[in-house]
Amino acid sequence: MEGGRIRLQSEDGNLELEILEETVVSGINYILVTDAPEGEDGTCYVMKDISAPEDEEADYVFAEGDEAESVMDVFAKMLEGEDITIER
Repeated sequence: MEGGRIRLQSEDGNLELEILEETVVSGINYILVTDAPEGEDGTCYVMKDISAPEDEEADYVFAEGDEAESVMDVFAKMLEGEDITIER
């Protein structure tokens, strides 16, 4: 992760996502990311850090199901009053 962006590698190539917000829930670090450039509409995703405390770099995976929904609620509350609208 560098400068508000996270770079992911997949079989299809590299994907770069913009980090909108971060939080900790039950001791787990989460980030809210989007695939859209600043000022444009896009899709938001919740990612969680699964790296060990001694790891030099964070290792993020996409949160899913009830976990993603619960953390998305936290992010929605955090972003109230900001110029960001989260639609489901």
